[in-house]
Amino acid sequence: MKQIVFKITSVCFALALTVLSAVTAFADDSAEALKINGEANVKAGDTVNYTLYLSDATEPIVGFELRLFYNSDLLEYQKGSLKFEKFDVVIYNEEIPGKIPMNCSSLTNLPSFEKKAAFLSADFKVLKGGATDITYFVTELYGENMTYLKNYKFTYNLSVNGEAVISDGVPPVNKDDDTLNSNQGDFINYLDGMGENNTPNKDNHEAALSKNSPLSPYYQESVVEVTKVVPGESDGKKGGISGGLLFLIIAVPVVIAAVVAAVVIVNKKSKSADAPKDENVDSVADTSQADE
Repeated sequence: MKQIVFKITSVCFALALTVLSAVTAFADDSAEALKINGEANVKAGDTVNYTLYLSDATEPIVGFELRLFYNSDLLEYQKGSLKFEKFDVVIYNEEIPGKIPMNCSSLTNLPSFEKKAAFLSADFKVLKGGATDITYFVTELYGENMTYLKNYKFTYNLSVNGEAVISDGVPPVNKDDDTLNSNQGDFINYLDGMGENNTPNKDNHEAALSKNSPLSPYYQESVVEVTKVVPGESDGKKGGISGGLLFLIIAVPVVIAAVVAAVVIVNKKSKSADAPKDENVDSVADTSQADE
């Protein structure tokens, strides 16, 4: 009888240990689990790749200003992982915890996003469990006609340790008050990731806008955010400048306005040169050219 009781007690004790171990393991997994963008479940130590895609753009891209946001307490950005496949040179800063500001402008070798292509990608290491979002906010995105894009579609992929978790998802736009109040430009970020002209939700197209900010153009003050130049890769050709350049972000429209002004001046000079001139004027023009 004592042996039977002993065996039953031993079996019960073993079962209790098994259940306790399972509960403990489950609790540990739950504590380490991190939910990203309300969809992806990852664990501490995992490597997450975030890729932002752009498509349906009816014009090549002349310039952009964009910020990528993440929670630096839960995710550790892997320095040097930020990549751009379609742009020659992008200037950005990877030293600000929780935010990567970046911009680019060019009048040559303009990338096309008529078909879906990677706009940017970055890697993060999961530090601990909880819930967080990886978000973006575009201040400026200009097409070839020197106005902000109205036809576009942003999507994103998320992979964990090389395995796809989210494909063609709608990327969350950063909507905190500081971002909306200080970084709003001509470009409007819509929550469905689409432009105002090509969205199917024209009657209910919600935008990420501050209640205190008008829709009129916002002039950004110079902010020391971007301190590194990133060689990109476009059409198989690498280009760029070595790091260490201090760059003050000024809204892309300011740069583009300067370019447009220069073009206007050149056109005026060209028209002036074609107009009939008397000999005195010609001699002055020749002197001016010699001085140049």
